Amino acid sequence: MKNILIIVGFITAILATVLSATKFYSFSVLPIIIAFISGLVLLFITKKAQSKTKPIQYIFLLVIMSLGLTIYKNITIIPKTIETEQIKQTDQTDQVDKDDQKNIELIDPQLSQPKGKI
Repeated sequence: MKNILIIVGFITAILATVLSATKFYSFSVLPIIIAFISGLVLLFITKKAQSKTKPIQYIFLLVIMSLGLTIYKNITIIPKTIETEQIKQTDQTDQVDKDDQKNIELIDPQLSQPKGKI
């Protein structure tokens, strides 16, 4: 039981660290949770059995690193959907400005003609 939890903890902690360092950082939350839970269960098992705690320390170290990277990337990286929404809004305002200009030309054609030097 303990060896299986160590293996699962290491695999998920390494997977979480790799995912959090790449552009797929949003998928690293599930491996972080699994590694953290397996680390906690291992902690309780080793307290009862009085065995070595080095694997648990490495699992928690990797979990903390990947959690820190994931939080950092979630805060600093701006999603591209926001940028495309802003571009769409500016395109819509440009279209409205063009429509207003056409309406002004229809109402008073003298306003739309360029004026020369006097």
